[in-house]
Amino acid sequence: MKKKRVTMGDIATLVGVSQPTVSAILNGSKAIRLSDATHKKVHAAAHELGYVIKRVTHVRGAHNKIALVINGLTSFDPFINAINSVREAAWLYDHLVVTFNYCHDDEIAHSIQSEVEVGDYKGVIYASSMTREISQQRVLSNLPTVLLNCIPSFETDAPSVIPADMIGAYKATTHLIRQGCRNIAILTGEKWMNASQQRLSGYRQALVDHDISPNENYIKEANWSLKEAYKQTEVLLNLPQRPDAIFCCSDYMSMGCYHAIEKASLTIPNDIKIIGYDNQQISSESFPPLTTVELPYDEMGKQAIERLFALINEQPLLSRRTKVEGNLIIRDST
Repeated sequence: MKKKRVTMGDIATLVGVSQPTVSAILNGSKAIRLSDATHKKVHAAAHELGYVIKRVTHVRGAHNKIALVINGLTSFDPFINAINSVREAAWLYDHLVVTFNYCHDDEIAHSIQSEVEVGDYKGVIYASSMTREISQQRVLSNLPTVLLNCIPSFETDAPSVIPADMIGAYKATTHLIRQGCRNIAILTGEKWMNASQQRLSGYRQALVDHDISPNENYIKEANWSLKEAYKQTEVLLNLPQRPDAIFCCSDYMSMGCYHAIEKASLTIPNDIKIIGYDNQQISSESFPPLTTVELPYDEMGKQAIERLFALINEQPLLSRRTKVEGNLIIRDST
């Protein structure tokens, strides 16, 4: 198995501080005053985890630029990890990333396109904050382009980088089965989303491969909402045969699940096991700490930059579509 790349988020989780604090310390920022004790803890954690601080000699003055075009972010959106990873990886190539957010507004998209055409940009990463199929690229360019977290339904030479969500859900469900669970429920996102469809498919496939018939009563749509996850967990707990495990398709929904189980005077993992998806910082800081599947946005951002510079340097690509797997992270909830 490929060794997981250590991120600043991993260090933040270990120390118990925010990722911006870790970034400020490891990048030597003088703009934020932090205690010597915090500096020492962060550097010690970075050393313990094997985090490598890469230093590149940058030429002062004008830099080449990469345009990162995105269609909007929501609150607590884990896709911010991909944006940070793109920025860090591009800087190692001595390029600045300029991020444009058009929020589904065609007029803004046209203005961004005009800026990219006249600016000193060497390439474009066209990104979606949610994994989805796109029928058109709203900001077009003749520059080398990589699609991040989206799949084209139209003819294009642009390579795409997406998460292997079906495999991730398969890992999560298989883990619960190996823990002795047979009545496994799932809380999905909205049906129309690619991530929901892929994670539900992985869940179903894992059950079938282990001779467990999927129970439609155990499949609930919770719309990525904490409140809806709470309500749907209550429904599951009131079934004649309540589930012995629940796979929540996001860590955020898991928190709603936790609250409903606590209200029912049940305990995790003794009465019911819970697994999430994303590996957001909240997963390691919940009680009990949440087992989860990593949504590999850090690695996806890095891979997008690597493929973009391969195109810029006219190097061949082995594949036009790259699926990145996330690791299963086992904690006390299972």
